[in-house]
Amino acid sequence: MADVIIADGKLTPRASVSQVTLDWACGTDENDFELTIEDPDAPEIEHGWYFWLDGSDVGGRIIDRRVTVSGGVSTATWIGQSWTGMLAAKILQPDANQDYLTVSGKLPDILKSLLKRIGLDTVFTVDSSDASTLSNWMFQNPRYVDAYTGFRNLLASCGRRLDFQAKDNHILLGIVPVQTIENTIDSDLVDFKAETNRRAVNHLIGLGSQELKNRLVVNYFADATGVVSQTQTLVGADEVCATYDYSNADLGTLQSETKKHLQELQTGGSVEVTLSDEVGDGLRVDDKIVATDQASGVNVTAVVTKRIVKIDSGILTSTFEVGLPVQSANANYSGSSPSSSSSGSAGGGVSLTAGRGLSISGGTINAEVASEDLDAVRQVAESADRTASGFAAQIGKANQTAENAESIASDAKSVADSAKSGMMTDDERSKLASVERGANAYTLPKASTDVLGGVRVDGSSIVSVDGVISAHVGGDASGRVVFPIGYVVQNTTGIDPSLDFGGTWRQLPSLGCFTFERIG
Repeated sequence: MADVIIADGKLTPRASVSQVTLDWACGTDENDFELTIEDPDAPEIEHGWYFWLDGSDVGGRIIDRRVTVSGGVSTATWIGQSWTGMLAAKILQPDANQDYLTVSGKLPDILKSLLKRIGLDTVFTVDSSDASTLSNWMFQNPRYVDAYTGFRNLLASCGRRLDFQAKDNHILLGIVPVQTIENTIDSDLVDFKAETNRRAVNHLIGLGSQELKNRLVVNYFADATGVVSQTQTLVGADEVCATYDYSNADLGTLQSETKKHLQELQTGGSVEVTLSDEVGDGLRVDDKIVATDQASGVNVTAVVTKRIVKIDSGILTSTFEVGLPVQSANANYSGSSPSSSSSGSAGGGVSLTAGRGLSISGGTINAEVASEDLDAVRQVAESADRTASGFAAQIGKANQTAENAESIASDAKSVADSAKSGMMTDDERSKLASVERGANAYTLPKASTDVLGGVRVDGSSIVSVDGVISAHVGGDASGRVVFPIGYVVQNTTGIDPSLDFGGTWRQLPSLGCFTFERIG
């Protein structure tokens, strides 16, 4: 009979109940539970309470409730997050103005600081017995990662895994070495499907920063046993080559990332099997097992990816699912296209693409914008704003010049009107009498840029009304706005300003309106 401990939001036990139905899971793709309590003496449960099986990794936080009514009987099922689900609901992210979240020190101390960072240090107590250390370890693929995946990747780099245990009213988070269990999945004991993988990439070409002949290039190779180095042993038809594009990586980053990603491709094969608790006794997520077929001699190593625990009628059963390790499940690869999987690289080379701010997970392409990217955009915007402000000021000056020209034309018209209304004096009449007959038959030459001639009335900028000649702004050269060399104007038509204002102009790059500068 399995007893379930019910505890309040401060992890203080309130009751121990045995009449329950439980479906609980933890692993790569499922980290939740459903708990139905049939004990009439059980306390009234509240949201935010906890449950666990004492001495085991089974437990979690109660969040929601489902009520089912059948035949007039109401049944309440509590739904929540397993311990791993609580971690998966948190995101590890870089500090402000930092490219990556970087950690150093002993593994227990690192986990303590990360738990405090995500606000779960009051729930989990870290076992300090492991003495493994890390130096400048970065959460970088992806940069923003859920805490459960991040913890698994971090510990996997040291050959470790997480271990949860409810003990003495504490949820102990332990750090233990990954165990590889042989003779567990044996064809004489259990049915399974195993597939070896000799098609995995064994030569990875890393491409870093710079261009063409100056581009950084590194080569890493895997041997027949999956060991990665810079020495090639598989050649000719046995070589499976691919490229890894990390366009902004320096040499050190390119070397470490290329080696890491080639190691992640060396899975050795796949296994499809579900193990009972009797066969998988003691296994936990991220432990490794070896599947062996006695008839064919095939041996394939796989990783525990999920643990499922159920309680029904007081009987507890456990099952395990195995598959690829967490690093491969979350690797940022692409094949010949961004949506293809790296596992499909059977023949010719494939292209594996990465880089800052880009990740591919589960067929979804994610783009991350760093603070420096936003700063660059902001600087461009500010520069454009300053340029636009300068143009606006220049346009204001041009408008003022036009207003001045219009005022001069108005004054000229007033003078002309005054002359029209004036009477001829005696001296003017005497002068007129002395003019020879036919003198007014002279025709003035046509005015041009080279000939000083008569006034050409075009009916627009220069008009004649009742013998009075008037000049108007905006029509021809004499009435146009004058822009000195160096002045800038904008219009919405894209027409060269020389057609309206004369002179020589050049078009400038601009946002929105067309911008021209007078250069002659």
